[in-house]
Amino acid sequence: MNFEKSIKETSVRADWIDLRDQHYIPNLSVLRDAASLDPKLIPLDAKTNLHTLRYGVRNQGSSGRCVGFALANLIDIQRNLQWLRRPENASAALPDDNKPFLPDIVSADMLYRMAFFHDRYPDLEDETTQSIEGVRTLRSAIKGFYHHGVCMDWPFAEGTIDQDRWQSSCFNELSLDGARLFPTVDQAKSARNVGLGAYFRLASVLNHFHTALNDAEAVLTTANIHDGWADPNPDQGGFITWPPKQGISGTHAFVLTGYDENGFHVLNSWGPEWGGYKKQAGIALWSYADWAQNVVDSWVLRLAVYAPSAFGASIGEKGIKGIHGKIQSGSTPCSELVGHYMHLDDGFQVSTGSYPSFSDGWSHTRRYLEKQFDPKASAEEKAKSYKGVLVWIPGSLEGTKSAFDAAVQRKNIIKGLDLYPYSIFWCNNFVEKSIEVLQGLFDSCEAQAGSDAAHLDDLIESRVRGVGRAFWRDIEMGARRAVRGSGELPYEPAELDKLERIKQGFAKLCILDLIKLRHETGCEVHIVAEGAGALMVHEILSALDEDSEANDRAHSEHANWRKHAIFDTLHLVHPAIGMPRAEKLLIPFIDAMNGPVKGTKRRKKSSAKARVRSVLKAESDPRARIYIPEQDLEDRIHFGSYGKSIIHLVSRAFEDRYVASSNSKDNDVPIFSDARPFLGMAKIAEDADFSARGALFQLNDISSPTRDHDRISQVELNTDQTITNDIFEAIQRYRTAKK
Repeated sequence: MNFEKSIKETSVRADWIDLRDQHYIPNLSVLRDAASLDPKLIPLDAKTNLHTLRYGVRNQGSSGRCVGFALANLIDIQRNLQWLRRPENASAALPDDNKPFLPDIVSADMLYRMAFFHDRYPDLEDETTQSIEGVRTLRSAIKGFYHHGVCMDWPFAEGTIDQDRWQSSCFNELSLDGARLFPTVDQAKSARNVGLGAYFRLASVLNHFHTALNDAEAVLTTANIHDGWADPNPDQGGFITWPPKQGISGTHAFVLTGYDENGFHVLNSWGPEWGGYKKQAGIALWSYADWAQNVVDSWVLRLAVYAPSAFGASIGEKGIKGIHGKIQSGSTPCSELVGHYMHLDDGFQVSTGSYPSFSDGWSHTRRYLEKQFDPKASAEEKAKSYKGVLVWIPGSLEGTKSAFDAAVQRKNIIKGLDLYPYSIFWCNNFVEKSIEVLQGLFDSCEAQAGSDAAHLDDLIESRVRGVGRAFWRDIEMGARRAVRGSGELPYEPAELDKLERIKQGFAKLCILDLIKLRHETGCEVHIVAEGAGALMVHEILSALDEDSEANDRAHSEHANWRKHAIFDTLHLVHPAIGMPRAEKLLIPFIDAMNGPVKGTKRRKKSSAKARVRSVLKAESDPRARIYIPEQDLEDRIHFGSYGKSIIHLVSRAFEDRYVASSNSKDNDVPIFSDARPFLGMAKIAEDADFSARGALFQLNDISSPTRDHDRISQVELNTDQTITNDIFEAIQRYRTAKK
């Protein structure tokens, strides 16, 4: 191996400061004088007379992907130690050959690629830095591992035929995985089997390092390296020369596997010829003086026990005053929902961060669904396949993490209905940040007027009006661009050829494909839209209304979409859409889906149990439903310091309410009109002229234990499962009636 070239091209970066990091705290156990790898893990190779790891010593070549290789080494150490320490294997005799206890090693390249989504700070990087191979941090690799897991590698020169493996380029430069940026469905499913359990940042304190190596038996580390790192070999004892002849050459990632009185044991990824300390292939001695001068970042990790049924067991509180409610204590790994979501922001795919999404993601899912819905499939194949798709469109208040958590929690329930769950996250990134701004304004108003002031709501409405209008317009525009693309963005003429312009929104293409699949295969398509997700449904219907070509392609000949049930069921939960807009397309569409619904208004009945009841007592079960709170429940809802629901705040402060009035001889003086009614308000149920009364269903309370007349936060309402359970039951009844 060309060590000089490898050192020169090494370009791992120091971790950014993040005060949220959890730090490793040393315990008071008695430390060993020296620590090293378990002898069973590194037996003697008779051919080289060196102790060699049973799964081999990696060689990254000049790839610059040391972060992925170092993390892969640590994971494989822990996987093998887990195997060794199972009761049935603890007393097993060592095999005579050099075959590993586990026949597989994890993919270093997948770990490296997944780090990309958590590593970039575009505003702080120039174009040359962004393109350098190897620019990653330890934190980004750890977060990538947490969110995506890791599948197995294919450590052979020929290409793999196993679709659930990701072959690292060090084994085969022509591998099809060489240019891959995101795992395939098979790779993602396989990667769930190896996950991260816990990780802590390690302070650069000698005692902490010694204790960590006693506890975790391996430490992930980066350090500034020099020409002395090129010297270690078995003939000279495997020492990294210190002090060096030249200065620092770069920053490198590796694993510490032990220590003794002379320094730390470094497991590198430069092949078995490197190192040789104490006759250990690939392992060298790093002196304490060198460590103290050049260590950069270090972490200790523990692998997770594979236990998918434990998801959601740990719940914690975040935020204040109900603006943020209960969330899972840690963010949900992305691997839990791969293939089941689309993540958009302002109409564009979100390709970085914890939950990346790509323009070709839906096409992969669509091809999978085509096979599931194939009308020519055998009876046995149909028995094992999905019967349709349930598209869930989160709305108003959910940030990305909480919306993602909720999607994962309902995934298996939806699958139990023989439906493929698919979520479209379309404005959650923006909402998450905007809520923080609103919370600050709420606090300011409360500090001015007091929490019990009668005029606090009026003060909040007045104070947040400017920010609120911008907030709501951006949500409306986010829905429009998710469906219609970004073609109308106000670019300067010189920018037209430089910036991406999306002619058809990704959400529209998804829904059109599903409508077409329903027409061609008879599969079911169910839509659930929460809060402002109703705006997305409105935009989809509006686009269908204008796109005659799409109508002809998606529906039977001469069919008009307004009169044709293009979805099997439609559920709008607390829809945050103004009535003037809803009356244009959404309500007529709901009327067309349900047909004439005759019935008498139900009498209100008190109930100590949370439940959903239809406004009209009718014989038919409507296919389109609008879920709203009863008036008593709506009166108890508050949004942070604001004493009413988010829909009321939008109606009274976020929606444009200016009208021109000729109160002046010279100019029209703008005044406020009445607050605009919203489809998700309780008073809609009392409107005898509302045409879609048969679609209205009212929630009387939330299911979490509260005292009568207690205030209910908006988040508690949004996360309550009563309506969700009713949706699943309604879909099941629809399917039964259909048969």
